[in-house]
Amino acid sequence: MAGRDCRVRAMVVDDDDINRHGMAGLLELDDRVHVAAALSHDEAMAWAGDWSLVDVALVDAADDRAEGDQFPGVHVVERMRREASRGLTIVVVTGHFFDEAIRRRMWEAGADFFYHRSELADRQALLRVVLEPEACRRIPPPHGSEAQIRLGVTEATRVNRAVAHAVDRDVARTLAERGDPRSRRWFRLRRDFNREARLTPMTADGHLPDRNQDLPALPQIARFLTWATRVKGAPGQRRDDQHTHHRTAP
Repeated sequence: MAGRDCRVRAMVVDDDDINRHGMAGLLELDDRVHVAAALSHDEAMAWAGDWSLVDVALVDAADDRAEGDQFPGVHVVERMRREASRGLTIVVVTGHFFDEAIRRRMWEAGADFFYHRSELADRQALLRVVLEPEACRRIPPPHGSEAQIRLGVTEATRVNRAVAHAVDRDVARTLAERGDPRSRRWFRLRRDFNREARLTPMTADGHLPDRNQDLPALPQIARFLTWATRVKGAPGQRRDDQHTHHRTAP
């Protein structure tokens, strides 16, 4: 009987063709690595291959062209965790390394390690992550930064479940078109959303409301969704550098 292939089986998931094929090509140059697949986010979500044949997955976190949720890598990681029949090491590779929303969402999704794309531009660094993942940088657990506290995000908050709920029900668009915020319709939206999100009610300036309330207000939900689903531009980035078709109506 032929011996088992002892190469590390890797998968690369990235919507950028150059990044995806570049990483896959560099890995294939080493005879210790076999690239099982190099896929876009959509292709990874539809992949019908055997997840047990993947040892290490390199997953890009963000795509600012995506509609609804610009962090499609989160959904890929969640699918990997649901369907992998054995241990699978997941390494997040992103150009948005300091985006707290990405870190929080990938931690919730169950990713293992977290790298800025530039750190893996060197072939030896890329190989080290694939061949020696136990020595890599783990995703830090959630911490109460000022930005998250102002949004009502705590350790109990379920960011990914909140985003899935909001995308499924088109909550962001509904909020942008809202009429009378005092109607029962909006109470139900707030109630149903927070069953998933578990946000702490906060005012726009980051304080607890003067009156005791159990549910976040509509503006807080809108702020939270912008934080949780949108790629943040680099400091000083001009607005006309953004993809204009993702701007929401005022």
